[in-house]
Amino acid sequence: MGLSKIILNIALRILDVLTFFVKQDSKRITFVSLTQSELSSDFKKINDLLDSDEFHIHYNLIEFESNLLGQLKYFFNCLKQLIDLKKSKLVILNDNNYVVSFFKPEQTKVLQIWHAPGAVKKFGNQIKRKYPIQNYDYVICNSEYWKAIYSECFNVKEEQVIVTGLPRMDDLLKDTTSDFYIRHPECKNKKLILYAPTFRGNIIDGLKSVCMDFDQLHLNEDEILLCKFHPLLKDMEINHKQVINVSKEDLYDLMKVSHLLISDYSSVFFDYCLLEKPMIAFVPDYESYEKQIGFNIDLYSDFDGPICTNEQQLNEVIHCDLKIDSQFQRKFVEYTDGMNSYRVVNLIKQIMNH
Repeated sequence: MGLSKIILNIALRILDVLTFFVKQDSKRITFVSLTQSELSSDFKKINDLLDSDEFHIHYNLIEFESNLLGQLKYFFNCLKQLIDLKKSKLVILNDNNYVVSFFKPEQTKVLQIWHAPGAVKKFGNQIKRKYPIQNYDYVICNSEYWKAIYSECFNVKEEQVIVTGLPRMDDLLKDTTSDFYIRHPECKNKKLILYAPTFRGNIIDGLKSVCMDFDQLHLNEDEILLCKFHPLLKDMEINHKQVINVSKEDLYDLMKVSHLLISDYSSVFFDYCLLEKPMIAFVPDYESYEKQIGFNIDLYSDFDGPICTNEQQLNEVIHCDLKIDSQFQRKFVEYTDGMNSYRVVNLIKQIMNH
């Protein structure tokens, strides 16, 4: 344990003792996130369906920054989280949480929404961590396949993992208009290939991306590669006339306008499969990644598309008429009825009325 965590632990223990008088509000629900400073994605979908007259809804939302000021903000936010835990009957998370793992009051329930619709790569308690993940009461997932995996990742029993589908995936099934082409008129009447790789590293030690060599990619004149990087890598420079960094664009908008997805070990495959469009896995570091991190799915037998380990292989398949097999979707994403948000809200009501 680093010095910063020792100091944080001492501060939390002192605060825990000093706030013995704080009582729980039986109607209070608190959203807690370190990855968004305002309601968005799954949190917003859930929040919009909750009745503010029935529940007392509160928010503890910040966007973590790895610099000194960001770490100081995180320190004080952890203290606030402890108070929120004591006051709330239910805390809803979208990422792992240090305060919950070590200081959750017994009477407080915690629902982990998780920010990804599945996990190609191992994560959570499956890998070496700076602290163990624990103290979650409920975790939602997209299909029965994930129950055993999430049980291990989050240190819960399988019956605590509930198949509801992710709320935000409802939006992917809706026919909505986008002003993407207004911001990017150069993309009109083009075949758009979405490249959305996952990151390497972590938010504390720093993030990086293993990126393809764009100069070796043989794009036709009517094709444009749209690059969507992790939010902390969004400013990566690209010097290629047919490759555009669109990391500031909404991911679902990019999925809808694109004709093809290229990724590596990202969970975007599980979102994209709902659109019944072709996908390609570009995994140049597959062997080393398998040894260092490991996988939750058998990419070579489960994946719905070609698997490439270099740009030459990618060029051989990128222009092919790729077939789509819905077996991938049926195995990893159970619900396609656009009702995920309602299932999650019904679960929340059951927890609050228990």
